[in-house]
Amino acid sequence: MLNYTDGMETVILTERHFAAADELRRLAGWNQRPEGWAWLLALEPEGCFATIENGELIGTVTAVTYGRELAWIGMMLVHPNHRRQGVGTQLMKAALAFLKSRGIACIRLDATPAGRRVYEKLGFVAEWGLTRHEVTSLSERSSPNTRELMESDWPVAEKLDAEAFGVSRSRILRRLAQDCRATLVWPAQGHILGYGMLRLGTQSDYIGPMVCAEAEGAQSLISGLLRVASPRSVFWDVPDDNPLANNLAKRFGFTPVRPLTRMRLGPASVSSEPAVQLAIADPSLG
Repeated sequence: MLNYTDGMETVILTERHFAAADELRRLAGWNQRPEGWAWLLALEPEGCFATIENGELIGTVTAVTYGRELAWIGMMLVHPNHRRQGVGTQLMKAALAFLKSRGIACIRLDATPAGRRVYEKLGFVAEWGLTRHEVTSLSERSSPNTRELMESDWPVAEKLDAEAFGVSRSRILRRLAQDCRATLVWPAQGHILGYGMLRLGTQSDYIGPMVCAEAEGAQSLISGLLRVASPRSVFWDVPDDNPLANNLAKRFGFTPVRPLTRMRLGPASVSSEPAVQLAIADPSLG
């Protein structure tokens, strides 16, 4: 527990904080589902933090580790009435201290424009940009050459994902698949060359993660995922340096909504190549 001003402390997030934490998410307009807090805590029971002032939860941050190679920071939220008071900085210091105790050198996050200033002061550097895109009119719902992922497909999908993301995140991929409207693969010549997920969100369905280096397969995956989307809008976080993904976003009628910046603290010991990631998994997970 960290005490840094009178009446304010940073503590490990627990189940009793979930309702208040999700209210912060709602106030920020983020798309994660309320159930996500329990999952993040289960992934990293000692790496999720909350700041409390006079009994009121006013900020959160989460950290997820990928073995000892990489860690991801997410769900950095501060109540609107308490911003620019150092709350975010103190939350980050708690998360970074936890990750340092685990011996993790490479730490990444996806920053909003407002958050980027906080992270830069802590030593984070920008790696590349990404942009959230949204489509609200799902006019094309063709039947592409894709199929649902089967249990026997997981080893190949996990290998493709690890090559694109830089480290294995098998436990997270399988958990994400439980909340999907669809998890599709694109087979060509008897081999699976790409996969993608369409997941549920509080505001919109969400495309990601998605990996495929072939234009034909990428188009088929997007078409197949949109075919099963709900009537509401769909979000897609697209790396700016991925021409294929950006061309497909335009092709399917997506429009830019907001920018994000992938940032890193520590050495680039784990590769992060936007050119091979069609869609990230989530800003809180990478």
